[in-house]
Amino acid sequence: MKFYEKLIILIVLFLGVTIGTASIIGVYARTVREAEEVNDPNSIVLESINLF
Repeated sequence: MKFYEKLIILIVLFLGVTIGTASIIGVYARTVREAEEVNDPNSIVLESINLF
């Protein structure tokens, strides 16, 4: 394969992974919002993460 064919495959793969990850995060955020019945529709709570 030539360089441009490999580049196009990598770009399409990167866009697919990016869009897939964004959709997974969106579904998770919607599920959390529906489960907790948040009063403010503009807030997104992913998770309470303690680093230390």
